[in-house]
Amino acid sequence: MEKLNQSQLEKYYCSTFLKEIGIEGQLRLLNSRVLVIGAGGLGSSTLMYLSSSGVGHIGIVDSDIVSLSNLPRQIIYRYKDVGKAKVTVSKKRMLELNPDIEVTTYKRRATKANIKKLIQDYDIVIDCTDNFESKFLIDDACVKLNKPLVTAGVSDFQGQVNTFVPHLSKDFKSIFSALPINIDQKYIDEDQGVFPPVVGIISDIATSEALKYLLGIGELLLNQVLVFNAKKNEFHKIKFPE
Repeated sequence: MEKLNQSQLEKYYCSTFLKEIGIEGQLRLLNSRVLVIGAGGLGSSTLMYLSSSGVGHIGIVDSDIVSLSNLPRQIIYRYKDVGKAKVTVSKKRMLELNPDIEVTTYKRRATKANIKKLIQDYDIVIDCTDNFESKFLIDDACVKLNKPLVTAGVSDFQGQVNTFVPHLSKDFKSIFSALPINIDQKYIDEDQGVFPPVVGIISDIATSEALKYLLGIGELLLNQVLVFNAKKNEFHKIKFPE
């Protein structure tokens, strides 16, 4: 896409008014490709904001169907969607929100056999999965293919985000192997329970990281983990040597 049409100029006015973005930045987003792995609590909010922000091509990887227990925190879904494939429902809702974009769905789990093929055509990956096995798998593939990665996780009243950019920062596995004991596997496991607003806060920060990377603006969460605690209304960063 070489220029914004009249409808897009009106739609993205608030973004293009920002000097850090402008029309050139909005065009950059419309020509970008982002892959979201996991369309659960973190993924559903991330998909909505990527769509509304005008990212031109968004991929969704998820094998699950919508269940009733998803609805309190997975805001892209409705009661009528229970029993339907998450990727199918997500795509429909995203295109209703923004017909400018393209959405590609992959109704499958990310595995060792398919992960490289899934991510190879995208500019950046956002990991919205809920277990370390998947996160390490995605991280390894991004390192090997030199793909930037934003990783988000939530559990109970807490959540965290960090960003990996090839040749500029440590990868997810390197950082998490050195984390303190209080941030363990339960920290990113939704089976432990989660306070719904935390999901929205963390997914929005993750989306912001991806958009900043695509736009080339601001400071990214490189070599650090941003941790949010809803009970205490506290954010803090755990930083690591570069």
